[in-house]
Amino acid sequence: MIFRISSCSNERVKSLLKEKDDYYFFEGKKLVNDILERNIEISKLIVNCKKEGELEISEDRIKEIWFVSETVMKKISSLKEKPDFIALKKVKKNRINFSKSQLVFVMDNIQDPANTGTIFRCAAAFGYNSIAFTGSSVKVNNNKFLRAAQTSIFDINFQSFINLETLLKKSEIRNFNVYLTSSMIVEKMAEISEIKFPSLIIFGNEGKGLSKSLFKRFPTIRIAQTKKIESLNVGMSACIIMHEIFKTFKLKN
Repeated sequence: MIFRISSCSNERVKSLLKEKDDYYFFEGKKLVNDILERNIEISKLIVNCKKEGELEISEDRIKEIWFVSETVMKKISSLKEKPDFIALKKVKKNRINFSKSQLVFVMDNIQDPANTGTIFRCAAAFGYNSIAFTGSSVKVNNNKFLRAAQTSIFDINFQSFINLETLLKKSEIRNFNVYLTSSMIVEKMAEISEIKFPSLIIFGNEGKGLSKSLFKRFPTIRIAQTKKIESLNVGMSACIIMHEIFKTFKLKN
């Protein structure tokens, strides 16, 4: 269905603003084009009425198309520099299939949306498809996360758990091997070549890392580095480890 909306007082606009947390917002022409090229259903496509005709639109996969005024676009968008195109998709509950997954990357209390988005893109690049959030990790409909993750969010099965222990209990279904990541050298260390599958690879909070009690229970993977830098950014660390696992095992997840 096509709607032409010029006023912010329009009931559809008001309703959308109340329900923003129910949607993924993909903003900007390039990202919207990337979304449209995928064979997925779009809840709403919002277009600046002055840019009508600039996108190739297949209406069979778009529930609603809104051609809106610049005033309405400014009201809807979260960006400082307002885009001309926004694609909205309903947030749906996602699940990891623990009975089939060989490798699940875990983000424990990782709160920076840019780090999280980077981890998603790297996972997709190396063919991994399972990421778990535990604790107070960033929400997947966070706008900064979506701008960093881009379309990789459609390549990843992800699931949130109230805390890490809940996830560990869930992973007992197939006796997952658990590996921690840290810049520290601890008593229980493991080389990437020693990883056994199925496995969880756990990354900790940007500032606090992982709980110290975990290092007594599970082996730790560490990226070799000089002493000039205390630790790498968690997004960068995750990408390096993902690449090393990919290179070592050629794993098909």
